[in-house]
Formats: sequence, C-alpha cells, structure tokens
Amino acid sequence: MSIFWYYNQNEGIETSNKPISLTSENSETLKSKVKPKNSRQLFAQDRLLHEFNMQKNPLSGTIPMEEKQREFDNTLSIKQEGRSNRTTSSTYVSRGPSNLGGRTRAFAVDLTDATSNTLLSGGVSSGLFRSTNGGTSWTKVSANDEIHNVTALTQDPRAGFQNNWYYGTGEWTGNSASLGASYNGRGVWHSSDNGLTWAQLAVTSSVFESYDSDFDFINALEVNPVSGHLFIATVGSIYRYDGTNFTREQQSSGWTDVIIATTGRVYASLEGSGVWTSPTGNGSWTRIAQNGTPTAWASTGRIVLAEAPSNTNIIYALYENGNSNAIEADLWKYDLSTTTWTNYSAKLPDEPGNDSPGNDPFAIQGGYDLVVSVKPDNENFVVIGGTNVYKIENIVNDATFVRIGGYANNNGYALYSVGGVNHHSDIHALEFDPNNDDILYSGTDGGVHKTVDISAATIPWQSLNNGYVTYQYYHVALDPQSGSNIVIGGAQDNGTTRGGTDAGLADNTTMQSVFSGDGVAVAIGRLSTLTNYQLYVGAQQGIFYRDNNGYTDIAPANSNSQFVTYFYLDPDNNNNLYYAGNQTLYKTNSATTVTPTTWTNAGTLNTNENLRTFATTRGTYSAASSYMLIGGNNGSVFRFDDPANTASLSAAVNITPSTSSSGSIVSGLAIHPTNPDIVLAVYANYGINSIFLTTNATAASPTWTLVEKNLPAHSIRSAAITTVGTEIIYFVGTARGLYSNSDPVNNNWDLEGANTIGLAVVSSLAYRPSDKKLLIGTHGNGMFETTVEGSLSTKNFNKNTDLYSFPTPTLDVLNFRSSTIDFSKEIAYEIYSLTGKSVLKGTLNNKKIDVSRLNSGIHFVNLRAANTNHTLKFIKN
Repeated sequence: MSIFWYYNQNEGIETSNKPISLTSENSETLKSKVKPKNSRQLFAQDRLLHEFNMQKNPLSGTIPMEEKQREFDNTLSIKQEGRSNRTTSSTYVSRGPSNLGGRTRAFAVDLTDATSNTLLSGGVSSGLFRSTNGGTSWTKVSANDEIHNVTALTQDPRAGFQNNWYYGTGEWTGNSASLGASYNGRGVWHSSDNGLTWAQLAVTSSVFESYDSDFDFINALEVNPVSGHLFIATVGSIYRYDGTNFTREQQSSGWTDVIIATTGRVYASLEGSGVWTSPTGNGSWTRIAQNGTPTAWASTGRIVLAEAPSNTNIIYALYENGNSNAIEADLWKYDLSTTTWTNYSAKLPDEPGNDSPGNDPFAIQGGYDLVVSVKPDNENFVVIGGTNVYKIENIVNDATFVRIGGYANNNGYALYSVGGVNHHSDIHALEFDPNNDDILYSGTDGGVHKTVDISAATIPWQSLNNGYVTYQYYHVALDPQSGSNIVIGGAQDNGTTRGGTDAGLADNTTMQSVFSGDGVAVAIGRLSTLTNYQLYVGAQQGIFYRDNNGYTDIAPANSNSQFVTYFYLDPDNNNNLYYAGNQTLYKTNSATTVTPTTWTNAGTLNTNENLRTFATTRGTYSAASSYMLIGGNNGSVFRFDDPANTASLSAAVNITPSTSSSGSIVSGLAIHPTNPDIVLAVYANYGINSIFLTTNATAASPTWTLVEKNLPAHSIRSAAITTVGTEIIYFVGTARGLYSNSDPVNNNWDLEGANTIGLAVVSSLAYRPSDKKLLIGTHGNGMFETTVEGSLSTKNFNKNTDLYSFPTPTLDVLNFRSSTIDFSKEIAYEIYSLTGKSVLKGTLNNKKIDVSRLNSGIHFVNLRAANTNHTLKFIKN
C-alpha cells in the first residue's frame, strides 16, 4: 500500500519500488507530483472504498454476503456439470510473475523437517503454497475450486501429531462493518498428511450472510502443545476446538490474536478488551491488561502478541495507539512470574531527520501491518513489523529499534536492498526457523523473504518468491504487435510489471518491475519499428507516466483522479490516448508526445459520474465508424462517436441498458473485433443484473439482452469478445473464475481453466485479434494467457486425415480406422453430446470405445495425442 512511488529503468528482475538514480533536481520534480495523504491509514481506506464500491449492492449500500454464497455455490455446480456450451476449452498457461510475490500473511516451517526445506505460505487472495526445497520452488496445495484465501496458518506441535496443519481464511480490515472487508473467508481448513491435501472443518463453514459466522475472518490459529486443542482468533472472538466441539472462550469485537506457550498457557488479545490469559485455554481466564491497567496502556485497536520461546513467562504485546504523524504503536513486555508489565514504547523507531508519512516514525496503517516476534534463544531480542521491519537485540539495554527491511530509510520510499535483493514494505508475518535461531522469514506485500543471520550488523534478505505466484493485478495489457509475448500489468501495492522474452526476460513467467506504487491501468503502444514500443504506466490517485526511451510525466495538468488511475490507449490506433480525471475526459491524438498541458479537455458526461471503463472499436481508425464506449461508476454506458476528433463528451450518446442499476459500477466493456454492433457490458456489483449483450450498438437506441444465464449471482469484473473463424466466443472474468460462451442468449456459461485459473478473481482481460491471444489478469494468482480455440464443429472435421469411425449408428462399440494415426501411442478421447456437454472420456483401447452407456442420439468424439487432434460425428442407437 504505497503512497509514494518511483519509476524504474533498472534492468534487474526483482526491482519492485526501487528508484532509478536521479539528480537532486529530477528527484524534487518527481516528489512534487506525489499527492500524499496525512497517513497511510487514510490511503488504505481509499483502496478499501474502491473495492467496497465495486461489490456493494447499490440499493442496500452493503455487500450482500448471501449473494457471495450463491455465487460460490453456482460456481461449484457449473464445475460439476461440466461443459454445456463450448465443447473445447482453451489451454491456459501461467505468465507469472514467478519471481515476484504478493501479499502474504501466513507462513510456517515444517517441524518434521530438520533441514527446514519444507515451508508453507499463504497469500490473502492466492491460496496456500508448499515448498520442499527451502523456497526454490512452490506448489499450490489449496484447491483451485475453493476460495483462494489464506490469512493464518499453524501446525500441531505435538510429537506424533505434526502431520496435522490448519489454515484460516478471511482478511479483516479493522474498518467498520459497513465497509465490509477485502477478502471474506470460508472458515478453517485441515490437513492430516503434512499439508499435501486439505479439507474444510465443516462447522466453520460460512454461509456468507452478513457476518453470519465469526469464521468469516480469521486472524490467527494456534494448537495447544499440551492438550492439542486448536485455538482460533476470529473477528471479536477466541474459539477452542477439541476435535469435536467448538467453544467460544472470549468475546469482544474487532481484531483478535492468540498465542500459546510451551507449557500450554494461552494468551489472547481482543480489541477493546485488552489481554487475557488462561492456564489451559479451557476456561479460567484472567485479564492482565486493559486501558489504564497497567498505567499508560492505551490501546485503540489491534493488539498482537508474541511469546519468548526461551522463557515461558515472557510475552510481548504490540498495539495500535491511535497516533498519526507520530509513532503509531506501543510495545509492552509481560513477565508472568512477577505479573508485571514493562513499557518499552519509547524504544520504538523514530529515526533522525525528516519524517516520511507511512514510513517513519513507526507506522502500522491502522493495524493493517502489525506483527511482533522474539528470537527463540533470547527473550530480549525482538523483531517488529509495520510498514517496515525493525530489530532490537537487547530491549533492556539498547536505545532503539533498528530498521532491517521494508523501505530503505526515512528519506523516501525506495525499498530496502542489500546485495541487489530487495525486501518489501508492509510486514504481516515474522517467523523464526525452528532449527536455526538466527534465521528469520518475513511475509509481506511482496511475498516471502529469508535472512540467515538476524544478528548481523547489516541484514541481507533472500527472495523465496520462486514460483510463488501471488500477484494481485488490477489491469493487464498485451503488446499490440501480433506474435509478441510482451505483457504488462498493474498490481496492488506492487506497481507495474513487464514480462516476455521479447522484452529481454529469461522466460515468459519472469517479470520485471518498471513502476511502483499501487499499479493501475496499463498500456503498450507501437508506432514505428518492432523494437520501439512505449509503456504507459501509473500509480494511485492520478499518477501517469509514459516510457518512450525515458519516463515522462504526462498526467493532465490540474486534473483529479480516483484511487485507481484510469487511462486507455486505443490498442489498434496507438496515437489515441484517453485519461479519466474523475468525471472529466482528457484526450490526445499524440500519445507519444503529449505533455501535461497539451491534452484536450473533452468535458464530462451529462450524468456527472466518474469515468471508469473504456473500449474502442478495433482496426484502422475511421472518423465515420469508429467509436468509444465509456462506463461510469453510476451504471451508465455511453457511446462516443469519432472520439479522436469530436471535441466534447456532450456529444456522447447514453446507451445504458434499461434494466441495469443506478449506482452500480461498469466493470467491463467489450466490442466485437470486426462487427461494432456487437457489444458486451458487465457490472461488478452484487445483487443486480450484471451481463448485457447488444447486437445493434451503433443504433440510436441499442437493444440490450440480459445474458447472465447461470451466473446471476456472480460479481462480473471484466469482459472480452473473441472470434475464431466465424464463431464468436464471449468471455467474462468474475470474482469466481473465468467463463466463456459462444451463444449467451441461449446457452449457459462454461468455466474456463478450472485446473489452472480455478476460482481466482479475474480482474482484467485483454484480447489481440490478430493472433487470437487472450491475456487474463487475476487478483491473487498473477497472469494467464491462451490462444483462443473455437468450439468443435463439423466444418473442420477430418482435415488432413483418413480417420473413420464405424459402425454408425452403433449400439455399443465405436471402432476407428486410419492409416495416418499411430494407434500404438496413447490416445485420449472425449465424447460430447449434441448440446456440447462432455459425457464420456478416457483412453482409446485397441482402437475402440465402449459407448453402450450413452443416450441415443448424435454425438461427437474428439481424439487427442501428440500431433493428433481429430473429431468425428457418430450416432448412438
């Protein structure tokens, strides 16, 4: 959650948020463009409001959790039913980033592995990952067809039970319930095979009604090393699970935390209620801290706890104190043997020199990032995390905490870097290695890192983001050049990344950070040679730059912006660039040379709403036929004819679907690549009509058809219209995966990439008609791409082959004959009904398939092997 940003021309790989070398004059110029908040807590609120407004029911003003449940249930039904519309699913390949990581709150080292090579780590919107080689590579072990969300993780520490793991879901923001939360959870998940497979603890399953279950949001998990009971810190409660029953042990409101000493003594913190302890956690609770007791204790929000493994009497409490533009937390140490607290708040960091909001003094963004940990062999060696990570080696004698990660220093917002490896800001997890007291792991908004000597004078970090694909993209874009593999994306708190071997990267999953801050809209332009392309990048709240052999600030002078900066480059006419200044549209026909003062102000829509979503007709620009679609944050869709030449938005035509909802967010607009009359418009909010199709978009008053079909409860985040031959294939990205349909008026939508994309939030889609390339941006699992494949049809059956099936009609067995196909190789088959539903699949056995179980009627059989992909029609009697 960066307020400040720097752009980067460094050709290294992991360079997120790292500034280029600037002269002092250039540096001052850059800083003058930044629009900081008074505190990062307010900035975090902007992001939450952005996400809340995109999901809320515009009629009730709240996020209807029952709709989220229905969305999830619908998705599982669609997956179980199989493909009902298109008989072919495209093949989806990850584009990474494999070398960069995203927001991570949960991390643990496997106690059964004396080498510390087995690690588990969870992304807030990415799922759970497991490594068996110390982070050299990772495998996703949480199910793709479940919620992609992990916020807490623990292992049973008892000998003989350490194959049992638990992870919790749901990220609590600490804000009011009216705002909802960024990532609602679905309870607690359990593994009995050392983290390989997982099943939900059924009692914790949320039904997604408005805060219907405490298990919607889980802050921490711990297993008692004596009793084996699982303790769950949810929003407002501490629960104990004995393997059969759940018991609420403590209740308050807001943030909670729980830790357990090796003796089995349990400590719990509750926002508004202080710190409590129990010898076993099974009743007999005693409050040991609350506001005013001890004197000067003044918690205003989240409280996090840490035990000292070397002394079971010692714990630390770090809490939000409500300050702004000052140290934002207090730190206390408790000694059970004397029942006394010692206040060490004066030792929290406030570095000499200028203050940097959200960086120094010690900042925690309203509790968004707040963690404390104690070195296992030294009760006085403490490490804390907020926006940065700090250590104090002897809290009794040392004067203050020392910065060891996050931002480099308090003079700006470049990332901490030693030896060419960056650490990342916004610290959520700090875990010491159980086999080596000097090794510390961190989970941050930049993934997972490790340092091997926490006592060193200078702390270097190693990146463990190797196949830990957890980036949260808002927007993605393709290079307009056909065949190019260059891609770009704007990610939450991780700026803008560029990928592709054509951009000089090692492979197509490796990404390079090219701009920092919170990533926003992105674009790639091509105006001359194949090696000369331009990047259009930005950051939160209006920041907008062009990279054309050097970065240039091009945000329109005196313009305002929403949290996510929206701009749009016509993908086929790269001189035409548009910028959303809240309600005002700025435009230029000179994208490569425009300056802040040379934009044309095209005014506002007559509905006076913020501009959010854009699409333009594809192909060579024509003043007579080209147009732009504009979607707003109040549900409106406008057609702006000849946008390159028309001076004012006052000429735009309101073509909003009549059954859409006022106050909703237009999240995606897509225009057919060659037929400008065909348009898809989608809305993100829950509880409203969300997918509309028109086939006369250029008419004075287009006719829209609601085509939700089996997606009535889904939050629709993005849209694309693709073509293969004469077939039109529509795609929508949702909060629960990617879907396609070749006839949405009559047919249901099919889930795409079930085993790759899964149920990830598909926030952005970009399509290049010239080579059928579709780029998928997810908010939690990076990017995917595919070359769109058409549905199987009789028009392309049996090309370049003498493959035949017989007999037809057949009653029980379908045989095959061919002189060009090698039947000694393994050949997979899949049979589809006339409606396109998959009804049978397997491996060909002796050139035949048993079809006796099929219903009577026309079917299609597809045979696939290396260099073989053929389809035949047959009739089953």
